[in-house]
Amino acid sequence: MSAKYQIRCAECDVYVLEKDDRFHITISARVNPLSFGNKLAEFDTMGKAVEAAEHFCRMYAVSKEYGYHLVDAKLCKEGREPISVPRLINLQLSTEEMRRLFELDEAVDRVTH
Repeated sequence: MSAKYQIRCAECDVYVLEKDDRFHITISARVNPLSFGNKLAEFDTMGKAVEAAEHFCRMYAVSKEYGYHLVDAKLCKEGREPISVPRLINLQLSTEEMRRLFELDEAVDRVTH
């Protein structure tokens, strides 16, 4: 497995790794620089994987603003259903669309509780 691309993302590094003609996106905390971390998603081409890695970093930053944290390949927040990272990447939401969804979710929560 070899790293083909690396991007700094919050307190982590996101990698695109090539393995068996596939490209994996992984995330690793900077405190453990010897590891490529947890696999988040897999793609057929390097281009798609790099685009997805950059998109994930934007999504991750927004989700952290709303109190979510990463567990395996899911964004989690107490009292909410986990959000699958591969599914979220495939939706191709903009950061503004993600913010609107999180804000709507919070508004619904305030009204129902």
